[in-house]
Amino acid sequence: MKKFIIGVVGIMVLITLGCSTTKTVPLAEAPAPSKELTPSEMAIQSFASGNIHAQSGNYEDAIKDFTQAITINPGFADAYYNRGRVLGRLGKHEQAISDFTKTISLTPENATAYADRGTAYGILGQHEQAIDDFTQAINLNPDFAGAYYNRAIGYFAEKKCSEAREDVQKAQNMGYQRIRPEFLDDLNKNCPENK
Repeated sequence: MKKFIIGVVGIMVLITLGCSTTKTVPLAEAPAPSKELTPSEMAIQSFASGNIHAQSGNYEDAIKDFTQAITINPGFADAYYNRGRVLGRLGKHEQAISDFTKTISLTPENATAYADRGTAYGILGQHEQAIDDFTQAINLNPDFAGAYYNRAIGYFAEKKCSEAREDVQKAQNMGYQRIRPEFLDDLNKNCPENK
């Protein structure tokens, strides 16, 4: 109600002063950009656009933007990483692995890239490679509870029951909340405690 009253009073003031609310006022021209974007700035702009597209579920446009960022700056590790994540969401796991591998080559201490590559390997049934990547992620970040859980899934797929149980226990002790109950049921059914 206050806004309405203020608006009405504002119009009355304009009319009283001899101004019309329909009067056209020329707009100032936008100032010319002070400089051209550098290649680094263009890559960051494409990367940011890719992130927006990815967050809204527009994965094909996200891939185009991340690819553009990479074309501009071939050393842009985060663009490779994010493109790999989007490719994974689209079920293009081989391509995702390639992007995570490139990310790792550019940022070898990136535990998350190892874990995401491990996830892609696991989805493809390449459990030994998945286990290796989750192990590397854990070596880089010993508090990476998700890597313990996902490595447990790999161990379970390889029928390494004691290792699977040990990793699930570590993830639980770290407070990891995303352990699927059906995985625990399968683990308990197929991997008795004494096995």
